[in-house]
Amino acid sequence: FGTVKRLLIQIQCNPPQNNTYYNFNYLDTMLQDFLDATDGHSRIISYCTQPNWLFKQNKPHIYPDNATFTDWGYQTGTELVDDTMHALGDYYGRLVAWYTRGGFIDEYGRKHTSNYDYNWDYTEIFNEVESEHSMNVEFYTRAYDAVIQGIRRHTNNYDMKYVGMALAYHNEFDWYRYFLNHSNHAPDIPLDMISYHFYAGANSRTDPTAWESFFSQLDGFTFEVEQIEEIRKILSPQTRTTIDELGIILPDDNTPGAPQFPMVYWNAAAALYAYAWARISRQGIDVVGHSQLVGYPELPDLQLQPQFPSVALLNWTTGEGTAKYWTSKLLIETVDIGNDQAVVTETTDLQGQNIFSQAFIGKNGRRWVLIINKRYGNIDVFLPGCTGGRMQIINEASGFGPATEVTLELSRITLSAFAVAVIHMPPDNRN
Repeated sequence: FGTVKRLLIQIQCNPPQNNTYYNFNYLDTMLQDFLDATDGHSRIISYCTQPNWLFKQNKPHIYPDNATFTDWGYQTGTELVDDTMHALGDYYGRLVAWYTRGGFIDEYGRKHTSNYDYNWDYTEIFNEVESEHSMNVEFYTRAYDAVIQGIRRHTNNYDMKYVGMALAYHNEFDWYRYFLNHSNHAPDIPLDMISYHFYAGANSRTDPTAWESFFSQLDGFTFEVEQIEEIRKILSPQTRTTIDELGIILPDDNTPGAPQFPMVYWNAAAALYAYAWARISRQGIDVVGHSQLVGYPELPDLQLQPQFPSVALLNWTTGEGTAKYWTSKLLIETVDIGNDQAVVTETTDLQGQNIFSQAFIGKNGRRWVLIINKRYGNIDVFLPGCTGGRMQIINEASGFGPATEVTLELSRITLSAFAVAVIHMPPDNRN
């Protein structure tokens, strides 16, 4: 969708014969920073938007020269110039070779040298494909196969794993039935992982009571996840799943001059993410990812148009983490994946209208409880046996900082609006 030029690999359309114009200047430094900073971690890289010169055009699309300008109309065309999709595969093969094999040979036999030898675990193929170029599932499945074949041609890398689909819309079960059927793919094409997205919304940008609806929207999505999982387990049980865009888009988010939402919004968004993680992980989903790292309102001094400020993980002025960021960090540092076991957790709020709670038991008697306030208001929670334990809490008072930590002196805990708390229970001396 809308992307500023500095995030693109710019290739001139319709170049003179026997010449090509690959230009990685805008992207190299940024991607280098990311790959260097995440060295040793599992990474998914996605160059999601195909250059529109691969598609038949009534007239050439002129990209804005301003490197900070967002072009929302770039994804034009629905038919590829090369219906065999060989050129599509070659484009992505050369792109990946630039960063992982030191460069590539272009269409005219010229060598382009980068000297990069990076590696990453997964390449995600395209994004929200029902919108970008209006792909149907048959077209996308062919394109997915062609991109993998192209990457293999230009890199000889058969160890790379791939993420497919990246769907934007909901209840598209026929997509899953077709794509996850291995017989619809070329031989030796892996179905390592699929992805799809969820965004909550609200009828107000500035009224926090409207944000209480985020949680019921997520409840509806979990039912959809359950149905997708039934299809996956039948057709391709070894395929993993990442819900790699999960967030909220408030009304008028990309409208210049839209009113700024109050600070407690970050807590509502953080609470939704924690709730989604707990609910969706119960269904065996491998990864629940945020959308997005950086968003911002209109910033005239930087000549930047609005870019989904309500979806940001970081403060666009200072770079500090929002409550969304700190909640993610808290969960990552708390959860012992593979050892912590979720257990049945009962509360007097039987319908879960006000709070959500989930208890975990880990190694060596470790016990902890995740508690989320789903309301714009204070709620008192009684947790028997927590006295002497430790609470880490992210709320409006913690602002753009990490969780506040306190030792619990009472079994009564007051959670402010949309607070997320992790309670580390004291040792159980009965054993």
